[in-house]
Amino acid sequence: MRIVAVVNRKGGSGKTTTAVSLAAALAERGLPTLLVDIDPQGSSSGWLAGARADHGRAVAFVDTCDIGSIAEQTAIPGLEIVRSSDRLLTMEQTQKGDISLRVLRALQGLQPYWAFVIIDCPPSLSYLSVGALMAAREVIIPVEAHSIALPGAAAVVHEMERIQSTLNPGLRNPLIVACRVNRTVHARQVVDELDRSYGWRLARVTIRESIRLAEAEAARLPITSYAPESGASSDYRLLAVELLERAEIPEPVRRPSSRWRRLIGRSHHVAAAYGRAV
Repeated sequence: MRIVAVVNRKGGSGKTTTAVSLAAALAERGLPTLLVDIDPQGSSSGWLAGARADHGRAVAFVDTCDIGSIAEQTAIPGLEIVRSSDRLLTMEQTQKGDISLRVLRALQGLQPYWAFVIIDCPPSLSYLSVGALMAAREVIIPVEAHSIALPGAAAVVHEMERIQSTLNPGLRNPLIVACRVNRTVHARQVVDELDRSYGWRLARVTIRESIRLAEAEAARLPITSYAPESGASSDYRLLAVELLERAEIPEPVRRPSSRWRRLIGRSHHVAAAYGRAV
């Protein structure tokens, strides 16, 4: 079971679109996939489950080690979702580092019924996001093809490196995905700059800007079902293939430090390490 966190601290980057569309593309290939929405805004939940808030789910999410028990089947065969709740924001503000550990334990407690677990994180490196990044092995960072997004992308990559060294030694280098790419010279220049800056960490496929994606969200369907022959569907299917290929890329094995083992057992260490990491 591969756990993949989709993160960016900037809104409008294509984070939720990537989480939903990639999850659907993986399920379409016959790979059972679970989409876990820990963004209090609940955009993925609204997209696939038709509901943006479920107050009871927030308590269930952080109080059970088997969040698979609250997973719901979507309209897409092989794709299930754990819905978000707007109460997660309040719980994060009050519990701080404790919520990171609760998210970690909930994800660690998942039974291996799914080939992939895709986590739609909040648009910030919050305690909820840190919990997901402690549990994940892989990270996808969607980046809007606009120059204003480049400093934010660099900051997120730097934060991932700090999390690798302090909280999750097993976290792989992120896969950066250029999203909302149009035909303008500016967009091409931004993609070129991402390539120069991140090299092999930049996905080969780029996600083209398409009104079909907005229409798919309004229809409560992933793009692969709403417009299966569209360019956007093709892009996300290619991203799914690239993600599958990355399993063959050798990664350096890092031995967990004694500090990492202490973090798992003591929540106040999570809060302290998070403060230093970001």
